[in-house]
Amino acid sequence: VSHSTFGSSDHNKLHPSQLRIDSIGLRAPAMAQADVDISFDDENRIRVMPKEKFKATQELDEQCKAFTDKILAFGGTVTTLVELLDGEAKKIEYEKLRGIGQRNKVEMEAEARKRKKQQMQAMIAEKTAESERLAFQLQSLDRCEREQKALIERLSNNEV
Repeated sequence: VSHSTFGSSDHNKLHPSQLRIDSIGLRAPAMAQADVDISFDDENRIRVMPKEKFKATQELDEQCKAFTDKILAFGGTVTTLVELLDGEAKKIEYEKLRGIGQRNKVEMEAEARKRKKQQMQAMIAEKTAESERLAFQLQSLDRCEREQKALIERLSNNEV
């Protein structure tokens, strides 16, 4: 493979220890000493980062998964709580409307009683007036009857 792939012929002057094989098999200049450390793990897999950092990364990955699981469980709990509260809110709303209905019924009953009382009082006043009228008529008829009996008595006695 030609080193001109990297855009400079200065690569030709590099020592072979300064070159590394990249992921597609090309030889590229090795990066500075702060570059990535290539190592093998216990299962002979190539690791691009130091063993301690890889383990720390794995632990962080496990913690993230545990945190995600906790968040999902929390979301489920919140969903359950919201459903429960919605159910309770519906029950409360139903009872509230029922209470309003009962209050309206009581208020209407009180008003109905007032109207009934007024109707009864009006009927009593009407019946009292009729009774007084009939009593007056009875007195008038009694007087008329007495006068007619007196007239009949005088006519029978030829006193006219």
